[in-house]
Amino acid sequence: MKRWSICACAVLTCALTAGVSVAETWRGLVVVPECRCSPYDKKKDYGYSQKLERKIVKRLGSVYGPYTKRCFASERETDIEHIVATSEAHDSGLCSRSREERLRFASDLRNLTLASPSVNRYQKSDKDAADWLPPKNQCWFVNRVVEVRQAYGLTIDRREKEALERVLSKCESMRMEPVKCGSKADAGR
Repeated sequence: MKRWSICACAVLTCALTAGVSVAETWRGLVVVPECRCSPYDKKKDYGYSQKLERKIVKRLGSVYGPYTKRCFASERETDIEHIVATSEAHDSGLCSRSREERLRFASDLRNLTLASPSVNRYQKSDKDAADWLPPKNQCWFVNRVVEVRQAYGLTIDRREKEALERVLSKCESMRMEPVKCGSKADAGR
């Protein structure tokens, strides 16, 4: 209970600093500007085990990158990708939470998928949905962003809210588009 009140205080402080008097909500998320209420240290506060990659592959059913619908020959060709980037989550409320909760966030399978290194490191990187959307599986992606933010009581800024709503308003399904990987011909498609 105490951690949520600390977070609420941090969100309120950030909102007041930004000139927001009454916070708007959208899909259960408080809409306020991002706020870095403590230093961001990815290695210290958002570390995770590479062993998670096997769990992600098991959940996906193969070594597959849903952002591009690409099949990979092996896990060595992929990066573990945070759907809601750790720096984005940090600036959306995790900055006021305990190190343990930050580590839990970094290892939460709901927020992890696979991507090619070029997509993870150079295209998406630490961007939110206002600045980057995957070319494939957009409905699944934006729905997952909302679910993860809701699960951790994170805030959302207006630009990202509007970007997510534009995609969600066109979605018929929030499911990941199926792909069958397995043959050598599938790798790299």
